[in-house]
Amino acid sequence: MASLTAPSAGRTINVRPFFENKARAFWTLQAVGWGGYLLLRGVSASSNGFQLQVVIPIIVEAIVGYCITLLLSTFYGAYRRLPRITSLPLSVVTLLAATALYATLNAFTWSFIQTATTEVSITRVLGYSFLNFTVLAGWSALYYAINFFLILEEQIDELRALELQASSAQLAMLRYQLNPHFLFNTLNSISTLVLLKQTERANAMLSRLSS
Repeated sequence: MASLTAPSAGRTINVRPFFENKARAFWTLQAVGWGGYLLLRGVSASSNGFQLQVVIPIIVEAIVGYCITLLLSTFYGAYRRLPRITSLPLSVVTLLAATALYATLNAFTWSFIQTATTEVSITRVLGYSFLNFTVLAGWSALYYAINFFLILEEQIDELRALELQASSAQLAMLRYQLNPHFLFNTLNSISTLVLLKQTERANAMLSRLSS
């Protein structure tokens, strides 16, 4: 967990990383992203005056896009467990299928609200396809980029933990190597003091050694 130190009081303030709770981060980004998309599309569409028949399809478009990206996240999550040579083509095919579905639903919504019919023209589907593909492709790229970043962070944390364990093991090994030499030198010094009849100093060294 990251931490910040207040310069005046010298206190440490814990900062909870945004992606520590992945589920909460996903739903937050999902809501903010599609909320921003709805706002931008609404402002752009209503620049010539507020028309309910124009705004309603945009609201439906944002809701449908929100739901489709939830499905994409489920598929992409499953694809990430597969080898890259398999997951990449599957992701592209899924993206194209999602774009076709998104464009068809948007064209149907527009026809139903504007003309009160359920006929969906190919021209309008193709017209929606470019915008919808751009939106879904951008969402997909962001999804994979964030997951790549999180995986990289986890690997860095694991590497740091391994380095810390290795350093601790190395220090312990050095300590075990030094202890016999220290004990031998101390006993040798005590033996010398006894031979020199400096019993008080020898007793003091024995006391420190046993403490």
